[in-house]
Parts: sequence; structure tokens; C-alpha cells
Amino acid sequence: MMNFSASKTTSSLKSSAATITDSMAAFYLFPRLPFELRARIWELTVEPRTIKLYFKRERISWGKVLYATSPTPVPAVLQACHEARNLRLSQQAFNFSTVEPRYVWVNFDIDMISIGDAYFDAIEPAEQLLIRRLTIQRKNTAFFFFESQELETFSNLEEMHIICEDGLMAWQDAWENIPWPCPKGILRFVDKETGQIAVGEDLDRMVAK
Repeated sequence: MMNFSASKTTSSLKSSAATITDSMAAFYLFPRLPFELRARIWELTVEPRTIKLYFKRERISWGKVLYATSPTPVPAVLQACHEARNLRLSQQAFNFSTVEPRYVWVNFDIDMISIGDAYFDAIEPAEQLLIRRLTIQRKNTAFFFFESQELETFSNLEEMHIICEDGLMAWQDAWENIPWPCPKGILRFVDKETGQIAVGEDLDRMVAK
């Protein structure tokens, strides 16, 4: 009679289970599906992302933008195969140089573009028009009121988040008086310290208390 140690038996069972799981997860007939169906499946793998952008300028905070970088990973679908990449589920954006091209992969239909406290003019006007979802981080100061005039070119926004460095209470007058480039109903104010989210009516109630 053959004797097997418990450790070897357990190891063998785990190996067998892993093999079965891998076989179930892999769909080897995928390449044989009609192209339209494969394309639809690739589309369904795309998920909204928050793309954090950082801009390198000629000078510390102003001057010509040299390039943009982002720590946000490239969408996995773009690394899957040539077919997925050719479907243009994302596009190369924020490329400021023809000498040393650098770009960020973006799906403007679903991705949230987060620029932090960068000036609005860091983004080219043509790409400002493409952005549907924007996050900025600011203090409600006289400078921001002046700077906010540049928001008008972000005219296709469907969602906008403002990370409030000075707390929600400081933004009630901005909610009412800033020339926002989108309907006020889609604005979301986020307290930087607590993470609390408020709409404009919430700010009115806070001030009224």
C-alpha cells in the first residue's frame, strides 16, 4: 500500500483546484466570436477612472506646460491585445510636446479628470471641451473668483467636484456667485479634511443655521 503525507496530498489538491479554476476562467473560443460581439465585450470591460493629472511647467507654477503626468494606471483592456487597443476605448490626451511626446490615456465619456490646484489654462482649450467630469481643489478666495472666469471653456461638463481646502462653510457664496460652466445641480463640494460631500442647497442650510 502506498502512503502519502498529508502535506503532499493537500498540495496536490490545491494544484488540481487551481488548474480547474484557470480552465473555467479562460474562454478559449473568444477569438472565434463575431467581431461585433467581441467588440461589445471589450467595451463592457471599461470602467470609469479618476485620472489625477500633474503638470510640469517651464517655471514652478506658471509658464508653458512642458508635459503632464498621471499616477493612474493605464486601463487593463489597452494592455490585453491589439484588437482591444484598436477599438479606441481610450485615447491619448494631454500631450503638450511634439519633441518628446508624453500622453495620458483617457476615456472622456466616463473618466473623472482631477487637476488638483493646477491652473485651468494648463489644459488646452480643445481638451477642455472634451472633459465631461472635472475635479479641482481650491480655497474660496478673491483669486479663485478671478480665476473662475476661465472655467467657461469647460462648457460640456456633466459632473464637477470641488475639493474645499477651507471647509464647506466657506463656499456658500461661491456656489451662488461664481459663473460655473455647468448647471449648479451637478456641483459637488467636498470637505478636504472630513470628506463630507454637499450640494449647493446643503451649503445654504449650513449658513442659515
